Amino acid sequence: MMTSMALTIPAGVLLLFALYLIFYRFTPLNAKQSGFVISLLALAIYLPLALLFWPGADVLAMNITVFFMVAYLLGMLFSHRERLKKQDDPELQGKWFHWAPAIIVSFFVVILIVDAVFVTLSKEGLPGGLQDLILPERMQSNQVETRFPGVVHNNYHKKEAKYNQYLRQLDLLEQRGWQVHKGWLHKTPTANEVGVFQLVIKDAAGVPISGLEAGGLFMRAADSRQDKVFSMHETTTGIYQAELRLPDPGLWQVNINFTHAGEAFEIHASTNIPKAD
Repeated sequence: MMTSMALTIPAGVLLLFALYLIFYRFTPLNAKQSGFVISLLALAIYLPLALLFWPGADVLAMNITVFFMVAYLLGMLFSHRERLKKQDDPELQGKWFHWAPAIIVSFFVVILIVDAVFVTLSKEGLPGGLQDLILPERMQSNQVETRFPGVVHNNYHKKEAKYNQYLRQLDLLEQRGWQVHKGWLHKTPTANEVGVFQLVIKDAAGVPISGLEAGGLFMRAADSRQDKVFSMHETTTGIYQAELRLPDPGLWQVNINFTHAGEAFEIHASTNIPKAD
């Protein structure tokens, strides 16, 4: 799988090492020239595959950086070896690497490993065993999502305006005395179980309000890719229902929208979906 650096980086490093030995031993190219050639080969091989199976810009940059660094290090090491052989000094033989560049290379290797771990966790989440070890039992039971989908909202002004509009809608409902009841019919369904979500709206006199256009959105806070849009149908006067199946247990936010006489209203709520037995 192209998106997994646990596969692409080790496989790419091994392939580059093999290609380097081939070019260095069986062609007229010297150490640095061989390193330059395999860096271009790495780009020529990996970039089309990455564009075909897009892994994300962060993973793309990480892989290309590692491949270029490996090519550079191989060229530097074998070039240093060539210089030592030319000096013909027995005391220098076998000393491929000085401690100063070794520290610098080690530093960047650690940085790359840490970055790779962070990127992998953000895309794939914690492994099951590690998640059970780190997270409290309560969070484990709710199947907390440890991935980060990369959804960051930066339209703060629009969000503030929308929230102010939501508050005005609530004030209007309160002024009219409308009664809004929402929730699951009978019981809260478990994950992957079909449940009926119901909305009941009555006026100040307790008379059900008919003819509304109602629907909404169930949102998974940890992963927006699981959001579910739904529409509701009026089954009896003033009672609106929708059959839903939410795939994962845990906390879901729900925005309920309904329109009456051209006026749009929105209600926010949340529900905790239990895990199936």
